[in-house]
Amino acid sequence: MKSLTKLFRYGPGPSSSHTIAPALAARHFCRLLKNRPIERVEVTLYDALAMTGKGHHTDDILRSTLAPYPSTIIFHPEIKTDHPLTMRFEAYQGNTVLEEKTYASLGGGEIYSNDDPEVNETDIYPFRSLNDIKAKMQEKGWTSLKDVALAYENETVEEELDTILKHMFDCVERGLMANGIIPANHNPALRWNRVAGQIEKSAENISDDDASREMRLTAYAYAVGESNASGEMIVTAPTCGSSGVLPAVLYESYHHDHMDWNTLRDSLYIAGIFGNLVKQNASIAGAIGGCQAEIGTASSMAAAALCYVHGLSLFQQEYAAECAMEHFLGLSCDPVDGYVMIPCIERNGMGALRAYDAYLYARYIAPIRKNQVSFDNVVSAMKLTGDSLASAYKETAEGGLAAILKKYENDSR
Repeated sequence: MKSLTKLFRYGPGPSSSHTIAPALAARHFCRLLKNRPIERVEVTLYDALAMTGKGHHTDDILRSTLAPYPSTIIFHPEIKTDHPLTMRFEAYQGNTVLEEKTYASLGGGEIYSNDDPEVNETDIYPFRSLNDIKAKMQEKGWTSLKDVALAYENETVEEELDTILKHMFDCVERGLMANGIIPANHNPALRWNRVAGQIEKSAENISDDDASREMRLTAYAYAVGESNASGEMIVTAPTCGSSGVLPAVLYESYHHDHMDWNTLRDSLYIAGIFGNLVKQNASIAGAIGGCQAEIGTASSMAAAALCYVHGLSLFQQEYAAECAMEHFLGLSCDPVDGYVMIPCIERNGMGALRAYDAYLYARYIAPIRKNQVSFDNVVSAMKLTGDSLASAYKETAEGGLAAILKKYENDSR
C-alpha cells in the first residue's frame, strides 16, 4: 500500500481521474520538454477517459497545465485500451515528434506509466490485506491502526493529515456559503442551483433530532459535492466524486458532537488504511469498478473513522467498514452527460448517511452478533462485481441514469 498522503490529495474537481491525474501527467510531461524546441503538444484521450472527458473538463485542465505550449486535445472513445483511463502525450517540432509518453489515470489522482516510470508511486506498507495488518499488530503489540501507520509513514504525516482535515472543513464551510448555479455545461438537465446552505438551514428547524442530524450530514456532503462539481479545490477521500462523505461525518462530529480535533485528525489514519486496502485490492475509480468503488469506499472509510472517533474497537471499525461497503455492492457509475452532478452529489449525501448507519450497527449490533463477512471478503466481492459490470455502468455515461435521461431529452425535443 502507498502512503496515506497519496490517498488524500488536495486538488481541483470535478474528477480526480479526469482533472487531478491528467494535470499531474501534463506537469510531468512538461518537465521533459524544458530547453527543447517544442512548438506544440497533442494529447489523445482514449476509451472511458475520452467518453467523459468533455463532461469533466479534462481538455480544459490539460490546456491550462500545458501552457504556454499550444496544445490540441483529441478524443478517441472508440479505441479501447488496457486501462480505460489512458492518455498519450506527443510533443512536436513541425511534424516531428520529439517526445511522447503514455499515462494511465488509476483513480484518486494517481497516474502510472510504463515509459515514464518516475511518475509511478511506490508502496510503503508491506501488507496485502487487513488480516495481514492485524497479524502484524498482534506481533508488535500495536493497539490501533494509527500505530501501524506511524511505523511506515514519513515523520511529517501527522502534520500533513492535520492540514488535510483543515482543507476538508474549509471546503464544507465554503460550500455552505456558496450560491448560484453549478457551472457544468449547456445540458439543461444539469442546471442545478447550489442548495447545501439551504439544506443546513432547514435542518435547524427540524425538531426530530435524528432527522435534523441526517439533514446536517446531507448538507455537509452536498457542500463538498457541489464545490467539487464546480471545479473548486477539494480533498480526494478517496476520489473527487466521493469527496463529500468523509468530511461530512467528521464535520458533524466536530461541530455537533464536540469531538476533539486531534481525535478527528487521527481518524484519518483509520479511514486511510481502509481506503488504501480497497485501492490496492480492488479499485477506487468509477471507470474500473463503478460507483461502488467511489461512494462505497468513501462510506466505508467514513464508517470506520466514526467508530474510531467514538472509541470503538478495531473489530467494530472493521464491522462498520465492511457493512458500509457491502450495501453499495453493484452500484453503477452513471453520471448524466458524463458530469459529476446527477446522481453524484446526492450519492455523497446518501454515502454519509450510510456511513453513520454502519457506525450504529457496529456500535450496537456487533457486540450481539459477529459479522460473518470480513472486510477483506467484501473488498474481494467488490472487485469481482466491478469486473463483471458492463462498461456502460463504469463512468462512460452510456448506461443507467445517464442513458435514461439522455433518452428523455431526445424524446422531448
